[in-house]
Parts: sequence; C-alpha cells; structure tokens
Amino acid sequence: MAVSDRERVSHVVRRLSMGTHPAVVAELDDTDAAIARALDLSAAAATPLTMAPPADATKPEVRAIVEPITWWLDRMTSPDRLVEERLTWFWHDHFATSLAKVREPYLMYRQHLTLRQHATGNFATLLKAVARDPAMLLYLDGITNSAQERNENFGRECLELFTMGRDAGYTQDDVVAASRAFTGWVVDLPGRPFSARLEQALGAKPWDAVFVPQRHDSGVKTLLGSTGAFDMDGALDVILGHRSTAEFVAAKLYRELVGLAPDEAVVRSLAKDFRRDYEILPLVTAIAQRPEFTADAAVRAKYRTPVEKVVGILQATGASAAAGAAGRGGSVLAQAMRTMSFLPFVPPNVGGFPKGARLLGPSNLVHTFDLVAAAGTVPTTTRVDELFAALGVFDVSATTRAVVAKQRDAGRRFALAVTSPEYTVA
Repeated sequence: MAVSDRERVSHVVRRLSMGTHPAVVAELDDTDAAIARALDLSAAAATPLTMAPPADATKPEVRAIVEPITWWLDRMTSPDRLVEERLTWFWHDHFATSLAKVREPYLMYRQHLTLRQHATGNFATLLKAVARDPAMLLYLDGITNSAQERNENFGRECLELFTMGRDAGYTQDDVVAASRAFTGWVVDLPGRPFSARLEQALGAKPWDAVFVPQRHDSGVKTLLGSTGAFDMDGALDVILGHRSTAEFVAAKLYRELVGLAPDEAVVRSLAKDFRRDYEILPLVTAIAQRPEFTADAAVRAKYRTPVEKVVGILQATGASAAAGAAGRGGSVLAQAMRTMSFLPFVPPNVGGFPKGARLLGPSNLVHTFDLVAAAGTVPTTTRVDELFAALGVFDVSATTRAVVAKQRDAGRRFALAVTSPEYTVA
C-alpha cells in the first residue's frame, strides 16, 4: 500500500512521541512541520507527581506503583513536549530497572524523575546519574559491591547493555576493573540495619545513595587500555571515551526512531558528532532529519508496543488512565499490561521490554481487547475514516475497511480497529 501524506505525518508524530496525537496530526501540513512540532520543548515541563517517602523500608507498599504508572500514561497523552515522553520511555527501557526486585515504588518513581530530567539532555550526565541511582544500585546489586567482596552485575551490564554493547571488544578483565571502580556505593534504607550509622557517620539521607570510602577499591585498575585509580565517574569517563559507546547508543536510538537497522556508515556519522559532547537531542534531530526516517520503508516498520496501544486508545476515547485506575478498569489495564510483559516500572529483565516479533504473540492480541475494555468508553462514529483517524491511522486496506464498517456495535467496531493490522504496526 502506498504511503499517503497524512500517514507519513502521523508516522513522524508517533515515532517521536508515545502516542498517536490525532489533534496534533490534524494541524500539521507536512513532515518537516511534524518533526519541528514533535521536537519542540518550549512548553512548560510537567508538574511531577508528589510521592511522599515511606517511613521505612521494612514494609514496602508495592501497589503504590499504580499512581506513577497512571500519571505517566496520562502524561504520554499530552500534546506538549512529545519527544520528551518518547525519550523518557526509551531510557526506561535502556536502563531497565524493575519494581519486582527493588520493591519500593518511591525509589522507582525517583529513578523515573532522573530519567525524565536528563531524557533530552546529556547522555554522559544521565549515565553517571543512573549509575548511582538508588533503584539501580538495588536492582543490579551495587549495594553489595565492595572492595572486600566484589559484585560484577552492574559492571557487566553497564558495558554490555548500557554503553558499549555486546561484542564491542571489552574483556572479562574490563568487567572486573569497572566493577572495582564502582565499589563503595550503598543506599540508606530507613529502618534497616546500618541506616542510623550511615546518617550519623556520613550525613546520609533516607532513601539516598551514599558513598562509603571504606568499601571502595581505591587501587589502580586497567580499563579498556587506560590505567589509573578510577572511581565510578573516572571509569565511566573511560567507557564514554571508547568509540563503541557512541556507536552503540546512536545505533540503538536510530532503530528505535526509524524502525530499521542503520548501515555502518550512518552509525559512524551519527556517532562521530554524538561522541563529541554526548548531547541527546541533537542526535535525535540528526536521525529525524535523515531521509530514511520518513521513507516508505520506515513507515509501518515497527510493531506497536502495548504502551503505545494504550496511549493511542486513551487519546482516541478521551479516557484517563488515572480515572480508570480508581475502578475496575485500572486493575484490568494493569493486569493486561503485566501479562503482556509491558507494565511500566516492571520490565521482565535487565534487557528491557519485549521487542520485534515478540509483540505479535496470540496472548498480546487477546489482551489488546482488555486494553480497550479498560478505557471504559469508545468512539461512537460510524465513519471508518474518522474512527481510524482518531487512532492516528490514515492508510487502511479495503479488507480492513470492509470488516470494520460491517460491525454495527460501537464497542466491537472500535475493538476491531484497535486489533487491525494497520494499528498493530507503528
């Protein structure tokens, strides 16, 4: 099917945001205007959700994560600062951290605010913030990493998943050296042993990460060919200086936004500029301005994730995730997303959320109906074009059009549109 101008504009908006934003698409004349609109950060930043820190860490209220989830989903439906939401999600997936192990929603939301703060800013600054983030220190066992007993979990994942990428030339010796440099960080968990001692001796604050000099390996390390008594930031600077880091991150972001794998020349070109200062938004802009971003091959090249489906459904129906969470719809939504391995703040593993063809399983199709049910309302229009336009879809096959038009019940008609091949791809 040929790609229409409307579909191409919608493609730009949905790739540079987390939803379909039909009202925004309707105002745009071409892809250049769509790129400029999606990258516009002139609107005021969102007012953060207020979460009071728990009194202690001995009785975590895991269900408290519902409020940050629904706040974030509703924020994704906003027409302002579109690319900020796409990148906040991208970094959440990139630095995947799960409530299933961290157990404390307050720390997960604090990490979210860190990702949001740096989402469009500087990757080096973001990396260093995440490395000492309390939720990350708990998730990848950084709190047990000391000079006396080394834990290599974060060191290994930092090189393999967060910076250089697998098969980038680092060795087990580099993992050991990085892990040694990362030693000494713990989290002040109120109510737990040693919390009072951390506060008295080091001025730690409840729920914050704190550096304990006695736990740090201050010896000389050799990391990626560089030798020195590296601490956390020093080691991260060495890793950031390696060409593989800029290439890995640039290539991953290209695949996220374009939906296709870049060739080596494109990666080298993007990474050359990115490595100069590690500024994120200029990299995104460079990717969006490449001809491949709006080419026919990129349109419909990705499968829509359950989170993107939810946001599109909320936008099409005018429903609110926060309002739905107060009733049965909220539990249906959360359970469906969890079953689809796509509940925010609960990625299935450190590799992040499912991608590619794994999004097409029969279970995901079935539970898409639950996402519709959770909205609690559906568009009532009988016009097929209007219905799909509300979902940000403009190129619809004759077969899909006929199937949807034949259904007279508004709820079933909407469910058919949301489970159509055209809405399944993004």
